[in-house]
Amino acid sequence: MNVRLKYIAVLVIVALLGVAAYQAYWLEQLNFNMGEQLDNDIREAMRVADLKEVFLRLKSIEDKGPHGTMDVSAGIGEDGSIIAKSVTTTQVTLDGEKLEQKTGVVLRSSPKADSDSTAGDDAFMKMLEDQISVTELAAMIQQGLHLGVDRFEGTRYEKYDSLLTAGLQQLGLSGNHQLVCIKTDTVFQHTTAGYTPSKYARQFVYDWADYGRYELTIEPTTGLVLREMAGILTASGLIVLLLGLAFHFLIRTIIRQRTLDEMKTDFTNNITHELKTPIAVAYAANDALLNFGEQADEAKRRHYLTLCRQQLERLSGMVEQILSMSMERRRQFKLNIETLNLSQLLQPVIEQQQLKADKPVVFTTRIEPEDLTVHADRAHLSNILNNLIDNAIKYSPGEAHVEITATPSAITITDHGMGIATDKLPHIYDKFYRVPTGDLHDVKGYGLGLFYVKTMVEKHGWSIDVSSVKGEGTTFTIILI
Repeated sequence: MNVRLKYIAVLVIVALLGVAAYQAYWLEQLNFNMGEQLDNDIREAMRVADLKEVFLRLKSIEDKGPHGTMDVSAGIGEDGSIIAKSVTTTQVTLDGEKLEQKTGVVLRSSPKADSDSTAGDDAFMKMLEDQISVTELAAMIQQGLHLGVDRFEGTRYEKYDSLLTAGLQQLGLSGNHQLVCIKTDTVFQHTTAGYTPSKYARQFVYDWADYGRYELTIEPTTGLVLREMAGILTASGLIVLLLGLAFHFLIRTIIRQRTLDEMKTDFTNNITHELKTPIAVAYAANDALLNFGEQADEAKRRHYLTLCRQQLERLSGMVEQILSMSMERRRQFKLNIETLNLSQLLQPVIEQQQLKADKPVVFTTRIEPEDLTVHADRAHLSNILNNLIDNAIKYSPGEAHVEITATPSAITITDHGMGIATDKLPHIYDKFYRVPTGDLHDVKGYGLGLFYVKTMVEKHGWSIDVSSVKGEGTTFTIILI
């Protein structure tokens, strides 16, 4: 059983670690992909801000009146490369005569390595199937447009910075950044007030022409990615936690079932022995009365009859506890509550314990007030006191000293016996549990007494507490309020 339980525990732990490892790997991949997506979004924000800035300049030029024309076109070369042409026509006056001046720029991407020199519609359709080529075509058209507008009006760096800031804020970034616009003849730099790039800062570059580019410096975006993953991280953590709790409950249940099985086996052995002893003693006493003429000796006859009665009472007590445990599990079990005088209830219990004890017992009782009454079930309260006093006597080596104190708020039973180890106290109320006594084998019992006591105490709406020092004694307190 122990080996099987060990294998089950190992398999459960391995499974849990496997789930946790897979979750960690999946989250790491998700974090990486979201980080890559955010980087692409930042680059796209730089491109969109540039496009908006170009259109703003274009609108401004249009509002000021005609200055010329601009043609931007794109196509596919025979080598599979993308070609963008930007032709700007401006009007100039020379010797009183108005002339047109054309300036053109041709942009060409790298040729395709697998190009088969296909031109025309087939090449265009192939380009549409390639998402990267379409994106590259749009970027080159934008560059051509940028170059054309630059012929009429220079870049508005401050406006670009404002548009970029708005784009970054839409992505959830704070807007704290450093922007550098590098042009052949100009360098513009703007830094958000109070911001100084750290050594971990990242840089993003957007080339809008051969002679110009934007460089954006911001802090790492790890925090933003983790915030966006907060819901997923929380859900994953809860899943792993719930699995861990489920596996813990499973192992704990298996261990408890195994322990319960062992305790039931011990109980069967103990109760068998406990039942055989009084039966054997009563049988021997009865046999002596019947077969050996002991009935003629009044003293012996009384002795044997008393012995039979004691053993039958012992048997009756065992059966009563076992039946009580059975009844306690039934819904129809009810207590017969009545007002009881505690002194009158306790006196016969003490007399019975003195009668059946196999050692000297000294009782010290203190009931305040003397006519103290409690609301309880007579039979079950008697059994509760019997069990606690019986334990106090059994676990007291030599002469037993039992102190019983009762007040309106509590009933306390104290012995000066062997005591209970601290690590065993949490288990003493478990069904079938018996505190190990080492080499001491003369303490009888079958692990139901304290379970019965706690069950009946709680049925009355009370509670029970225990304190013990190994080698010095034990105190049980029934709290009545």
